[in-house]
Amino acid sequence: MITYMTKDDVLKCLCENCTVENHLSLDTSVLLKTTQKDFDAVNAVLIYFQRIGFLKDLNSRHEVIYLTLLVEANDFYLRGGFVAQEELLQNNIRKLLLEIEQLKPSFPEKVERITNIGNAILSAIGLFIKY
Repeated sequence: MITYMTKDDVLKCLCENCTVENHLSLDTSVLLKTTQKDFDAVNAVLIYFQRIGFLKDLNSRHEVIYLTLLVEANDFYLRGGFVAQEELLQNNIRKLLLEIEQLKPSFPEKVERITNIGNAILSAIGLFIKY
């Protein structure tokens, strides 16, 4: 299973072993050892990273991986990565649920509050997801 922690492990390994914006090769065993995942799982994460704009020029092989790590990946890593994304989303959802509980007695007066929180959640998700 690929979790957000697995994605962070791959991201960390890339950011710590690759120079951004340079096409390079990385020994596949480095990623496999660091993440403790098999080739198929790591390769799936790399393909995902390419799809969301963290990598380009990806060419994965069992012995070596060719890629270009983009600055966007490094920025995301420095902001806490996928664990931070998950925590932010969970905290915003908790906040929304608390606000909804408070709205039960006086729904009409609180509609603007719910709308603002909903927009904050959408904005936070937009920071982490590239469509």
